[in-house]
Amino acid sequence: MSKSKKTQDTAETKEKVLTRYDLKMQRRKKQKEKEARQKRIASVLGVLILVGLIGLAASFPIRTWLTVNGTYIEVAGEKVSRVEFDYNYHLVMNNYLSQNSMYLSYMGLDPSGDLSQQMYSENLSWKDYFEQMAVDNIIRTKAMQREMQAAGFTHDTAEQYEEYKDSLQQEASESGVSVGKYIKEIFGPYATLSRIEDCVRTGMETNAYYDSVSESKAPSDEEISAYYGENKDNYDSVNYRLITVSAELPTEPTELADPADETQADSADGEETAYEPSEAEVNAAMEKAKAEADAKLETVAQEGELNENIKWGTVPSVLREWAFDSARTAGDTTVIEDSVNHQYYVAEFEERYLDQTPTVDTRMIITMDGNGQEILDEWTAGEATEESFAALADRYNSAAIASEEGGLYEGLAPSNMLDEMSSWLSDAGRKSGDTTVITAQDSGVAYVIYYIGNNDPEWKVQIRSILLNQTMSEYMDTITEGLEVTDSKDHLNYLQVQAAEEAAADDTAADDSGTEEPSADAE
Repeated sequence: MSKSKKTQDTAETKEKVLTRYDLKMQRRKKQKEKEARQKRIASVLGVLILVGLIGLAASFPIRTWLTVNGTYIEVAGEKVSRVEFDYNYHLVMNNYLSQNSMYLSYMGLDPSGDLSQQMYSENLSWKDYFEQMAVDNIIRTKAMQREMQAAGFTHDTAEQYEEYKDSLQQEASESGVSVGKYIKEIFGPYATLSRIEDCVRTGMETNAYYDSVSESKAPSDEEISAYYGENKDNYDSVNYRLITVSAELPTEPTELADPADETQADSADGEETAYEPSEAEVNAAMEKAKAEADAKLETVAQEGELNENIKWGTVPSVLREWAFDSARTAGDTTVIEDSVNHQYYVAEFEERYLDQTPTVDTRMIITMDGNGQEILDEWTAGEATEESFAALADRYNSAAIASEEGGLYEGLAPSNMLDEMSSWLSDAGRKSGDTTVITAQDSGVAYVIYYIGNNDPEWKVQIRSILLNQTMSEYMDTITEGLEVTDSKDHLNYLQVQAAEEAAADDTAADDSGTEEPSADAE
């Protein structure tokens, strides 16, 4: 209370002669003081309520801070925030959806729907599956960080990170949203550029270290040759001539038809069904085809269709063992029955060999916008170097179509390409720096191609990849062994599913171990 107020109160309470009027005024004053006290109490309560509301509102940024910076799960004893988990979750999910975009409908997966309500397996939803993939990715990243630090490996991410930010800006602009909103759309509701920066840079560092380790563990030529020697059938090619003699199965009953099949049955909708020959009719037709095939043995060298550079998987299944027999020599012939398709193969073997045709290294820009030539013209009008082509590839390539950085494709086998592309890349006069645009007539997809040069033959590229993948898989298994995830807040449903399955398996094993076979005496 202020000094003036105290003075006022003192003045009003001095002794004096009280009249009836004074008593009346005194009662009014006390009533007013009572009302004032009640008003002040109500006012205080109002302030407390308001403070409570302010505190509740203030708790929202606090809760967001705790969510962003608190421990969502733990991996290898290290805390993982919600932002870091979401980053990895969306990273693996987006990558999976991109790589399998053409098959999602066959999987029964609708990315726009609630993934927790769409089943990946009997007990796991797609959300569970992607969460498991995210945790696996975090474990690998943590393990790689430890290895990288122990090896003293460093990688400057400054330039790479600036390029990453530029790509986000461009993608956000193309999507018609702000960078902040775009980042939330692709990395989760708590993601911002500053919050995911550590995750992005860590990924760049560990990827660089992984590449370094891969280079150091690349298989030698001796290892590649040894693997080939043990798996020749998977890589060798054969040349052979082939005549196919098909049995002429009857389309209506003959004297060999089964009695029940003499009258053609009608289908439910009134249409006639195709005639099913009897076993006797099929055998008779096959005997006739066999006689014709035997006669063709004399002419297969002249009349047979030449099949060149045929791998094991594309040889008709009934011919494979014969064609790839190590004892096979040029000029060998055979007649082999294909009972499933009611035909005979008449074949003459010419040769077996290891195809040494080189693969090629290229950079490609793949576009469906009908602007292939315009892109090439833009490159030609600029620096017209491999580096500038790579920059254009990163700019124009859609991740859903071509995800390779700089549009780089190494070890491509011309035999697996469009005929026009294969012919252009395999031209003996092709030199590094040559470019072209090739459009697939059936799909309208345009390929803007920059030719780099030849690479090892396909068989060698394939074996090197197999051996390196095996080595790196073993390496990753070793460095991640014993690194576990702790989910004290039960965020990860897949862990609970796994625990339930393991418990059920243990119960089953216990029941089985407790069951004894009845003895002979018991019988």
